[in-house]
Amino acid sequence: MSKKFGKILVFFIVSNLCVFAEDASTLTAPVIEVTWVGTSTIDTLTDYIPPISEVLVIVRVNGGTDNGDGTIEPGGVVLNWQENSQTANVFMRSMPVLYNLLYQDYRYMKMIDPYGNGTKIYWWVTAQNVDGESSSTEIDSFVVGTLALDHEPLPSVFKISGNYPNPFNPKTTINFSVEYAAEVDLSIYSLSGKLVRQFQLGALTSGSQSIVWEGKDNFGNDVPSGVYIYRFQSESHSEARKMTLLK
Repeated sequence: MSKKFGKILVFFIVSNLCVFAEDASTLTAPVIEVTWVGTSTIDTLTDYIPPISEVLVIVRVNGGTDNGDGTIEPGGVVLNWQENSQTANVFMRSMPVLYNLLYQDYRYMKMIDPYGNGTKIYWWVTAQNVDGESSSTEIDSFVVGTLALDHEPLPSVFKISGNYPNPFNPKTTINFSVEYAAEVDLSIYSLSGKLVRQFQLGALTSGSQSIVWEGKDNFGNDVPSGVYIYRFQSESHSEARKMTLLK
């Protein structure tokens, strides 16, 4: 190999490496900005989310795209969520792109499925551009209804020991203890948030207590198999648990 040919070969390799490095440095992962979370395009997400409500997520994605209009190819932006646990199965929905007339840009939107009272939803958005660069938002969460214990009020008036048996058929005993004398009510809900049975226990003295539920509603009708939520409520304290009726 001549020295002249060797110099040309080295120059060719170095030049191509520089071009490759320059191209690699220009690749930019998508930037995901969450612009809206709510039960509609009008109402933002509040502390109380009614049961069986879909939650709308809208994001704006820019950076790392080459479509010329600020959008990513269909299927490139995905809404992800998990039910009650970050180790649960992940639900994934592709977020379609729509042109936002108010802001004159493209945004992606999709609804999270509806759930019953007490359900905690972990959600995040991922995006991948045509070059294979991907990004993800931080995991956020919300709780459906008022039966969740994320912000348990104080003082603690009572303590739930659970129900036995669970699952049960046809009846179960709900055990709890009262820390000090107080007015306490017990309500039983379906997962859809419908009130099934209510017990007005009245003024209870401190100590261990129990109540039997025979799987009937307020009208004495047998309720179907399924998961139910029972909630104790006093003037300053609320606490809930789940139980399962199997027939």
